Amino acid sequence: MLVSLIMPTINRYDEIYLLMDSLKRQTYKNFELIVIDQNNNDKVKEIVDNYVNDMDIKYVKSDKPGLSLNRNIGIDMAKGQIIGFPDDDCIYEDDTLEKVTSFFEKNKDYRLYSCKTMDLNKVDYFKKMYDGECDIVSTNIMDTLTSITFFINFKNDNYTKFDEKLGVGGEYGSGEEIDYVLDLLNKGYKGRYFGENIIYHPAKKHSKSKEKYQRDFNYGRGFGALCKKEIVYRKNYKFLKVMGYKIIRNIGGIVLNKDRDYHDATIKGRIEGFRQYKL
Repeated sequence: MLVSLIMPTINRYDEIYLLMDSLKRQTYKNFELIVIDQNNNDKVKEIVDNYVNDMDIKYVKSDKPGLSLNRNIGIDMAKGQIIGFPDDDCIYEDDTLEKVTSFFEKNKDYRLYSCKTMDLNKVDYFKKMYDGECDIVSTNIMDTLTSITFFINFKNDNYTKFDEKLGVGGEYGSGEEIDYVLDLLNKGYKGRYFGENIIYHPAKKHSKSKEKYQRDFNYGRGFGALCKKEIVYRKNYKFLKVMGYKIIRNIGGIVLNKDRDYHDATIKGRIEGFRQYKL
């Protein structure tokens, strides 16, 4: 089974070597890497050119903003039965792709695979995720999936595209990966999560600033838009539980004065995103 890995990249250079080296070490070799370079220079091309003898690389320039839009450009170029979306600064374990393809080969009724993400010190600093193994459903999707950890076995189906309104650089600054998989679950795809398998991602650096407040607000808008799509348009009322939990956490953080700026920004963003999003 051919695996297509779609990687938009902007404003990162040295970190790309970590991803590329981890792909070079993969025990499963039947994959293609599709690089969508949004930079206005040739630094990324110079980096990936060092690996053209180690893997199948497709490289394209893009002057269009938006993570989801550029992932869709990559989807249009993909040839694989299986698709994944590594960040330009994540690191696969040597057998990541082997685990993914082996799972799909042995479990024909499953179409989604996901695993845990941690930083290089094996700390849940990027996002706290479930420790065990379970099926992926709408009510646990926030704890079992990030954009870099899920893979889809499309078999002979047409590829699903991202909602270009969602995600970094879009109208709503997050939620695109959750929306993407919720759409697949709604179509009948079945998914499995493995907490013992890891894809590594550097820890986020947090700071108190107006820029961070605006970023948290935009991320909140994405989650609010995602909730409206799932609850109002897809009519999955179970997702009210997910939305309610997040809002209650925000209120608790504000009341207890624990990371108050974050909770203030995200709850305002979530409410605005829910109110304003339209298909």
